Amino acid sequence: MQSRIIFRSSRLAWLFIKEQLKEPIALFWIIISPCAAFYLLALSRGWMNSVSGDYIEHTAWFYAYISSNVALFGFSFYIIGRRESGYIRSFIYNHEAKRIFILAQALAYSVIAMIYCVVFYLATRPPFGAYSTLELLGIISRFYICYLLFCSIGIYFSFLPLNFQNANTLFSIFSFALLILGLSGSLSTTPLLEAVNLGNPLLHATELIENGFKRKTTFTLLTLFLFVSSLLITIKFLRINPVWSRY
Repeated sequence: MQSRIIFRSSRLAWLFIKEQLKEPIALFWIIISPCAAFYLLALSRGWMNSVSGDYIEHTAWFYAYISSNVALFGFSFYIIGRRESGYIRSFIYNHEAKRIFILAQALAYSVIAMIYCVVFYLATRPPFGAYSTLELLGIISRFYICYLLFCSIGIYFSFLPLNFQNANTLFSIFSFALLILGLSGSLSTTPLLEAVNLGNPLLHATELIENGFKRKTTFTLLTLFLFVSSLLITIKFLRINPVWSRY
């Protein structure tokens, strides 16, 4: 039973991966734009002459931002998209089908997140020195925990009665709010902003990328627990009917 679910989920995940990699808009916003922003910022601040040890410090925010975008606009948004297209209503008709679909979605976008992480590393590491396999593996592991954090948050948006446009708008507002709060917090030390940013997942993700697991052990364990719990809740309460079918 379990092996059959894993096998079917793997096959479905492969289809989801091919579908996502054929989407040029997602490729631009999640990969090309952060790389372009990184090099513009690097040139303006003279990072091209930095020593190799500064790489993670200078790119931690970018990795956190990419992980949030893949999770929100990939994993979570496409759950809503498949519901609104009628895919879930047509094929996800029992509990086993839900498990296969959610597992496939998780597998597919985990692979996609890893691809984006590696591509960003390969594109941005040269100005700081030679590539390092150990460094890359460390970044991937921390990046993946950040990705799971944002998946855990974004997946609850799929419970809302949203269509394509509303979901895209809501994710954009949420992502922009996190970004603005984080930037404001770095420029100002007012007690109100500090209190608000205590709950800003983008800042926690940036700290994890920069400082590693030793300083964020509790955060990492809570993220893993939250992600597993979110998947189980989604399997049980996944919306089947698209918004357009209720009018």
